Amino acid sequence: MDRNSMHIPLKYKVGTKDIETKALLDSGAGGRFISPGVAKTLGKKWIRLPEKIRVFNVDGTANKTAWITHVVELEFQIAGKGFKEHFMISGIGDEEIILGLLWLRHHNPVIDWQTGEIQFQPRRRIQVRRFTGVLDTLEPEVLIGAKTTASQEMAHQHHTVKREIEELVPDYLLGYKDRFEKGKAERFPPSRSYDHAIDLKPDFVPRNCKLYPLSPVEQQEQDKFLEENLRKGYIRKSKSPMASPFFFVAKKEKGALRPTQDYRELNKGTVKNAYPLPLILELLDKLKGATIFTKLDLRNGYNNVRIKDGDQWKAAFKTNRGLFEPTVMFFGLSNSPATFQAFMNDVLSDFIDEGWCVVYMDDILLFSRNPEDHRE
Repeated sequence: MDRNSMHIPLKYKVGTKDIETKALLDSGAGGRFISPGVAKTLGKKWIRLPEKIRVFNVDGTANKTAWITHVVELEFQIAGKGFKEHFMISGIGDEEIILGLLWLRHHNPVIDWQTGEIQFQPRRRIQVRRFTGVLDTLEPEVLIGAKTTASQEMAHQHHTVKREIEELVPDYLLGYKDRFEKGKAERFPPSRSYDHAIDLKPDFVPRNCKLYPLSPVEQQEQDKFLEENLRKGYIRKSKSPMASPFFFVAKKEKGALRPTQDYRELNKGTVKNAYPLPLILELLDKLKGATIFTKLDLRNGYNNVRIKDGDQWKAAFKTNRGLFEPTVMFFGLSNSPATFQAFMNDVLSDFIDEGWCVVYMDDILLFSRNPEDHRE
């Protein structure tokens, strides 16, 4: 065990009984995990996720579980403090329970890494949040295993400051600095052959949905989301017979909220696109011998692809401000990863074929053996 992780005593409930075990406190893991064996003993209903989550080890290899599809609620105690939280059910080797970086960030315990002791400081202010979902993240991928310490991650965030584009972009690329500007990325995308189609099964019947209650903070964030996306043309008012729920989940950044459309019912009735995502191991193999890397993250990701004309009504979502339908892709739609990967593979096909570029959805990595080749 290293300074990234350690085992701590944990007591969880099975019915009226308290079961004692050791949980792995691992600041490199991406979330909260529980083994299928322990999850079965709880006698609680497993909750299916809106979208399955791909699981990777920190070396980039696929985890044995491959995909996480369910979570389960666990009632437990650590150092005398009680918790009730949802855990992702996954194969985690010899471990029974893993508490990762998101848990550390949220509860911010005082940890003595030398003695293995853990304490929780009393909170000076308590904020009651409405239920917004079973997970604090809906990321399409998650890491299992020690990677960086919590203190390193928090120190990085503390010292991160907003910098001008001129400071972020190398001198030899300043002639292209407009390509990095946020405003440029907010333009409405043109119609292309890659426009996202939502093909429905013949027996699909449009469904209505309930409204989710919002806290005052969430209401403010919803109004901001609607105003910004209406201005950009990314959404429009709708009269669709189909309505999917709209709510918020917590992002990794403390206090930040991610607007989410729950497209589970729509996805059940959608004909699936079998276009493959790249295998991580194959992408890593292509990097052998490279010493210089540049990572590019496409601004606004899925919003760079329009929804096929005539299909917008199918993805309509309901808010307490009315019914809206997206004109560009949003997260949560079935087949959106396949659509976006096909789009990126085609646009960057020449670079991929030349062997100095790999793409995984909206993440682009350029790699070379020396600085001269890289700059060229």
